[in-house]
Amino acid sequence: MCPIDDGVIKYDRSQFEHSDALSSDEFYELERWRNTLYNLKLIGEYLPEKIGYGNLSQRKDYRYLKKIEKPQFIITGTQTGGLPELNGEYYTRVLDFDLSKNQVNVNGPLEASSEALTHAAVYEGNPNINVVFHIHSTPIWKGMIAENYPATAKEIPYGTLDMANAVQEIVKVNDSGIIVMKGHDDGVISFANDLDTAGKLLLQVYDKFGG
Repeated sequence: MCPIDDGVIKYDRSQFEHSDALSSDEFYELERWRNTLYNLKLIGEYLPEKIGYGNLSQRKDYRYLKKIEKPQFIITGTQTGGLPELNGEYYTRVLDFDLSKNQVNVNGPLEASSEALTHAAVYEGNPNINVVFHIHSTPIWKGMIAENYPATAKEIPYGTLDMANAVQEIVKVNDSGIIVMKGHDDGVISFANDLDTAGKLLLQVYDKFGG
């Protein structure tokens, strides 16, 4: 499956601040798990459309760049799913956001993933969550829906304020878990306090339902 608007940035892009490439110490732990998920084709690119899918983020303290009380995080850049490996040119920072205005303040070498608003909503919804992984898999997506895993409603599309709010409601009462996005074909999110827990949640459903 591949919705024709998949990968399209829907948030307000006016707050993008271009910077040099990020240093490896900002993203090397995240990249380790991205490599694993890419090799399983849970992150990748739809062909022939060449539309990337899958994005990962990790909570960070970037108050030296912008002093705010809201969560800040590093995230894979937009349309990077088809790249086997990412370096500092392909990760970027979310320094601030406003869910009500559909606005994300990004600082980095490229704009953030189209799902950045949903990641922001997770971090804002639960201070114990430090990692969010978003993957695509038709078998996992269908299997999770069939077995009634926690889910967002089928009428809610990806990258919207409605999606951010729906995901936030789920994570408010769960420090870790996995969500199927019924209105975002193939879309699944895991979230946890640490990288390994978030990754293993996805590996469990991969083993159960196939990739």
